[in-house]
Parts: sequence; structure tokens; C-alpha cells
Amino acid sequence: MGETYSKTPLLEITELTKQFPGVLALDHVNLTINESEIHILLGENGAGKSTLIKSIIGVVKPNEGNLVWNGTPVHTNSIREAYNLGIAVIYQELSNIQCLSVVENMFVGNEIKKNGLIEWKEQYRQAELYLKKVGCDIDPKNICEELGMGQKQLVEIAKALQRKAKLIIMDEPTASLSRKEIDVLLKLMLQLKKEGISILFITHKLDEAQKVGDVLTVLKDGKNVGKTIPVEEADEDTIIHMMVGRSLDEKYPKRKAVIKAEALRVEHLCGNGFNDISFSVRQGEIMGVFGLVGAGRTETMRGLFGADEISSGTVYIKNRQVEIRNPKEAINNGLVLISENRKEEGLILIHDVVENVTLPSLKEFEEKIGLLNNKTREQKTMEYGEKVNLRPLHIHKNAMDFSGGNQQKIVIEKCVMTDADVYIFDEPTKGVDVGAKVEIYSIMNHLAEQGAAVIMVSSEMQEILGMSDNVLVMYEGKKTGYIEKGSKMTHENLMILGTGGKFDE
Repeated sequence: MGETYSKTPLLEITELTKQFPGVLALDHVNLTINESEIHILLGENGAGKSTLIKSIIGVVKPNEGNLVWNGTPVHTNSIREAYNLGIAVIYQELSNIQCLSVVENMFVGNEIKKNGLIEWKEQYRQAELYLKKVGCDIDPKNICEELGMGQKQLVEIAKALQRKAKLIIMDEPTASLSRKEIDVLLKLMLQLKKEGISILFITHKLDEAQKVGDVLTVLKDGKNVGKTIPVEEADEDTIIHMMVGRSLDEKYPKRKAVIKAEALRVEHLCGNGFNDISFSVRQGEIMGVFGLVGAGRTETMRGLFGADEISSGTVYIKNRQVEIRNPKEAINNGLVLISENRKEEGLILIHDVVENVTLPSLKEFEEKIGLLNNKTREQKTMEYGEKVNLRPLHIHKNAMDFSGGNQQKIVIEKCVMTDADVYIFDEPTKGVDVGAKVEIYSIMNHLAEQGAAVIMVSSEMQEILGMSDNVLVMYEGKKTGYIEKGSKMTHENLMILGTGGKFDE
């Protein structure tokens, strides 16, 4: 960042090791976070980042290793103990209690009391003070479920500051934010650093790491990769090589698909959040769908899939008009959706891989009415797990116990097993590391090469340009343009259409 800051250690982690049954999650990890420092932690999904965080805050008990906080050896046994030390964590899946007010969320479990009664006036005063400190202009009486994602995140940061946190751990904090909200958060992080607060910033977005980070540490397979280095000394190729152990010159793998007949045609589709959307996709083709937050991309795809009701419009699959009123009818007609919200809509987290991936295809495994051939289910799950490179390939492990990138692979495996004609990928690489991104791109390419039509919804412009044969652009629920691959498919033209404008054909 080009700024000087204290090199006084705040948290020193030495030789931290954690063994789970059959998995060495952390293998003698070393990490030092200095005072007033933004320390970037990078690594592929499954590299050990989450286990490291849990070990710091006392959720997981390490088998070996030491934590030293402000020069004193410590052993955290709970999140409360970590908070009492001055360590707070803000997860990608925020911990707000949706039905409670902002002030109740900020003080839950840490209420200000006098004679056994909550001092509401003082709590409101402090809530307003710390919300203002993070630039969040909302009433502390507002209910959390009424807030936007960016506002909810600022509430969590305000809560951490109110509890006098000296180290804030941010785990993928920008994954669900708009570009404007991301800019606000990055600016706030730099401000907090100036005020003496340290931040451990876990991210997959290398551009964000380079904007705010002082130093970076990379984990791979539970181990340190090299030493902690200044961010300014690490270019993108170096970082990627450290993370995945190989060069990723080919970020968007080449595709050998032959584009054939029309697979899907949508005419004048209307519904909640979108109006008069028409397009077609051919076999072997990847069509990108681009638009800014609020463009109606996800709403359109959910309506097409039958997850949300449409008010009008016509859908043809392989030149046959189909009526899709729910997801089951969509799947039966050869159309599947890989949702951007994998945890709530794509997976049953407390069920294992077999139960998750075979759920849409149960009829295929029926021997008699009501009886399933579980051996065949397991064999198919293993077969398709290999195809999507699920790691570890433990098919009886619950979905909740996999990393984010591997959870996404389970969702994709489930959909691929249906052998559909049309695959809709909604933000398929959201919250996954660069190595997993390439694997997901390769899966999409393979589906296209097998003759399927692929629709990829993404807010990442570079991803759209790198993977798409053509792009449908939306703005405020309407189609503003359709660009075929070639000289017109540029960042500038996508942004012009994505903001409601027009460019010269």
C-alpha cells in the first residue's frame, strides 16, 4: 500500500496443526498479524483457511501449536473468549439475527445493564455512534431483515468496534456485495487500519487484495506456501502460482464445441423483475448474461426454471413448446438451474453427497416402487464426482463439511447427472478460488462439447468476455442488447448496455 505501519506483532500463530479423521486440515501453519496491518490470507477452497479462523476464535481446538496475543500466550476456547481478547470475525454468511433490530443484534449477549435491566437508551446511543463511525446511516431500531447486504455487513463491523476489537477477521466479505458496496467496504478497511485496527482479510479477489493489503500469506493443503510477502511484491501470476501450484496462463480454457441446432428459445418472457425478454441458445453454445445489480438477470432465470411465476411468455426446448410451472417440470423438460445461492437453494447441507446429487434423478435408481438401488446411486455419485473433480471424494460426507468451491461442485454434479439439454449457471464462480474457477469453466466447456446449451449469468465482466460465445445484456429488468463474439464484445460496450445506454452497431 506504500504506507508505513507498526511491525509490532498483535497475533502470532506458530506451528498450528489440526487433524480431523482422515484429513490433516492444518499442517504446522505459521502466521503473524501486526498492529495496524491489513493481512491478506489466500488459498484455494479446502486450503485450510476456515480451520485456521476457527482455531483462532476457539471453535476448533488445534492438536499442536501456539497463539500469542499482544505478547502473551493464549488459548481461546470460545467465540466469547476471542471477543474478550479483542478478536472479531465477520463471515461471508453474516451472523445477523434477521428478526431482531440493529441495536439488538449489536448487543446480543453483551447487553449494557444496570440493576439487572437493559439500558436501552445507552445502547441506542452507542449503536448510533458506531454505525456513524462505519458510515452506516440507518436507524438502530430497524429490523435486520429489512436491510441490504452491505448494510448488514456494516452492522457487523460496528458491532465489532463497539466491543473494542483490535483484530477483525473478514472472511470473503465482498462476495455478496455490489460494486458500490465493495468500494465502501474497502475504503472503510483502510480507515480502520489508520485507527490502529488490524484486519485479516480472506478473499478470492486478487484485485481487492492488491488495493488494500499490506502483506499476504498463502495456504495450500493446510500448509504455508513460502513466506509472508508484501502485497506490492506479488503480481497476479505469482499469487496464482502460489495458490494452485501451477501457472494459470489459460484462465479461460479453450473450447472445441461445435455449435449446432437451437436448444432453447424464449419469447417475450415477463415476470416479477423482468419484462419482454427474448433470446435463443444453440447446442454447443455458451451464452453470457450480463447486467449490474438489479438488472433482473437472476429473476429471469428463476422464472424460466419455474422457481418463480411468470406472467406471460413462451418457451421452446428443441423446437417443442413447453410449459414450465415449477422446477420439476423444468428438469423433466431438460432444463436445470445451478443457483447462485448454493447453501439455501442448491444443497441440503445436513445430507451427504449421495443424497444431494441423486435427488433430482431418483427415478433413475428405482428398482421397485419406493425402493432405490443405493449401490448404483453410490457408483453414479463416484463417477460424476470424478468428472467435476470433487475433493475430497467422500460421498458419505455431509455437504456442510465441504469448502465453498467443493459445495459448488456438488451442486453442479447434481445438475450434470440429470443429463439436461440446457444448463443455467447463475454466478457459478461466486466465492470460489481461482483454481476452482478454471475447473468450473472446464465443466461448462465439456457440457457444451457434449452438445448441451449453456447459459452463464455473471456480474464479472472479464468472466463474461472470457467464456461467452455471445452475451445478452440487461438493465432494470429489460434486455438492452445482444452482442455476438467479435470486435463488438468489449468491456466498454457491455458497460454501456449494462447501464441502459446504446452503442453504434
